[in-house]
Amino acid sequence: MNFEDILRKVKNYEYVDLKIYDVNGSVRHVTLPSKTIKESAFSKGVGFDASNFGYANTSFSDMLAVPDISTMFEEPFSDADTVSFVCDVFLPDGKAPFNSYPRNVLKKALNYAQELGVATNMFVEPEMEFNIFEAVNHEVSPRTVHFNLESKERSWPASIEPAMKANDGYHRTPPFDSMFDVRNDMVSILTGMGMNVKYHHHEVGASQFEIEFNLSDVAFAADWIPLTKYVVRNVANDNGYVASFLPKPIQEYAGNGMHVHQFLVNGTRNIFDDPNGLYSLSNTALSYIAGILKHAPALLAITNPSTNSYRRLIPGFEAPTKPIFALGNRNAAIRIPAYVNDGKMRRIEFRPPDATSNAHFAMAAMLLAGVDGIKKGWDPTNEGFGPYEGDEIPEKVKDLPASLGEALDALEKDHDFLESSFPKKLIDMWIDKKRKEIRLVSSIPNPVEYDLYFMI
Repeated sequence: MNFEDILRKVKNYEYVDLKIYDVNGSVRHVTLPSKTIKESAFSKGVGFDASNFGYANTSFSDMLAVPDISTMFEEPFSDADTVSFVCDVFLPDGKAPFNSYPRNVLKKALNYAQELGVATNMFVEPEMEFNIFEAVNHEVSPRTVHFNLESKERSWPASIEPAMKANDGYHRTPPFDSMFDVRNDMVSILTGMGMNVKYHHHEVGASQFEIEFNLSDVAFAADWIPLTKYVVRNVANDNGYVASFLPKPIQEYAGNGMHVHQFLVNGTRNIFDDPNGLYSLSNTALSYIAGILKHAPALLAITNPSTNSYRRLIPGFEAPTKPIFALGNRNAAIRIPAYVNDGKMRRIEFRPPDATSNAHFAMAAMLLAGVDGIKKGWDPTNEGFGPYEGDEIPEKVKDLPASLGEALDALEKDHDFLESSFPKKLIDMWIDKKRKEIRLVSSIPNPVEYDLYFMI
């Protein structure tokens, strides 16, 4: 479809909505009336201030948002007939892609894997976990520090039925699964927009749910992760609820991850498959595993970039704390799905990530870590990463970072594997941004400190 064709098509709508990703991976937008839109909006783009998106300085922040016409979908949350496009971002000359824009970082990572001859593409299957609450309020001020959650699924007070026991919600049916119809609405909208949904279900925790993708091209999936969050939040809001992808919103309840199943292909061949290999994995797949686990401390600064991320990564909640791999082991950072018997679908699952990550950055970073392992021929067993199939893990296996600060320390020491695709300025900016978030969170009194120290 050329620009003239797309222009004729959008004239059937009242508005054209251009969606752009910010540095956190959230969706921003600008809306154009279709009556006055010109072909140049598609061929040359629309100017915007990238400094407000977090990845450019005000001293040089003029950028162009250029619609990717292959991403066209009807906007589901507008009363007026509106068509939406996901945008690429270019420098003001309109020729060079802005190299810190999330989509462009992922494209560079894929190009790097192709140039090395490692793979032609990456396929992923993200699992999006989230909560839906009746109400959420929170306040941070000199007068009070608090948050309050209201959920009819929570098991307190115990006299209110129907209520589930803590962490007993996995695949529960209505009436315990209170959001069955709401999730159906979410998935109907997502599939209507063009997303490749596998299924949805109630998750382990109270008011916790999951929408899982089918295996998809990584660029497609990375676009749809923030769009899924956009749809989930809007449908929840339209029904009088509040949705959140916060990794650990409720103490002692399972947290929200974004597990990422993944494999590489050359052409149409899954290069992770080898029927004669360990767990039917090829040596390429094993080296990829080694790359991810060896770089995991630094990788978590991108895949788990919030202080709240590390409240989820604690033992006992199927959240990995060790850089190990094993067959079917949900306590391992990399699980080899035991139920996958089709070699075309042979894959690994990296379990630490969560949806506070920028999806494009996270996918690019995982790919680059794994490719580094392939390039260097690392073996995960020789590197001490397992496989460990039981609960006993040798003490010599170091823990994954227990805080965002530890992950950033690791990223400062180990980022060479990223620099083919992540500009050094972007990495430095990311570290500085996250250090500021840590300082802010650390500067605020915690209610638990009152429990521990108020009467001392």
